Amino acid sequence: MDIEQQAGRRGLQYAATKGLAVVVMEPVRGGLLANPPDLIQALWSQARNIHSPVDWALQWVWDQAEVSLVLSGMSTLVQVRENLASAGRSKIGSLSSEEQALITQVNKKYLTMSPIPCTGCGYCQPCPQGVRIPAVLELYNEAVMYNTSVHSRFVYAHWFRPEGKADRCTRCGQCLQHCPQSIPIPAWLEKAQYFLCQEDGK
Repeated sequence: MDIEQQAGRRGLQYAATKGLAVVVMEPVRGGLLANPPDLIQALWSQARNIHSPVDWALQWVWDQAEVSLVLSGMSTLVQVRENLASAGRSKIGSLSSEEQALITQVNKKYLTMSPIPCTGCGYCQPCPQGVRIPAVLELYNEAVMYNTSVHSRFVYAHWFRPEGKADRCTRCGQCLQHCPQSIPIPAWLEKAQYFLCQEDGK
């Protein structure tokens, strides 16, 4: 999901050309890929060889020739055993062309589920009111795409400082002048604020 984010795949390949080992963190995107929405699970179920969503994520990372080590967070002994078994099966080039095509299909489906076409470019920053616009929009997108409203609401409540939250938006419109995607940012901030401040289940 993040091959174009931060250093991304280009950074991975560049490091390899310099003889540097590369450690990949959060191969399951902090657990967000572990319990996919029904639309995504339906795609995984079409595979000839059935894997868990976690195993698909790990196998995809291990399939990259430039990856030296994969660090995946685990909180139970069952997860440790599953990850060890996945690593034991992995090797470069282990995914078939059919499986690679399915992974690409899943990636595209996830992206269509993102309600806000924000690329995180940051041109809307700094906000005169201090709103962390890209971070708020990303958190809302993640909640919708990965079906993680509980996690997103926890992050918003405990990790966002009050001065960076969406309710500080005064609809001044300054962000609208700079957004290359022409996103109606104030409207989305209002929607994100409402969603992220709800209690779970509402």
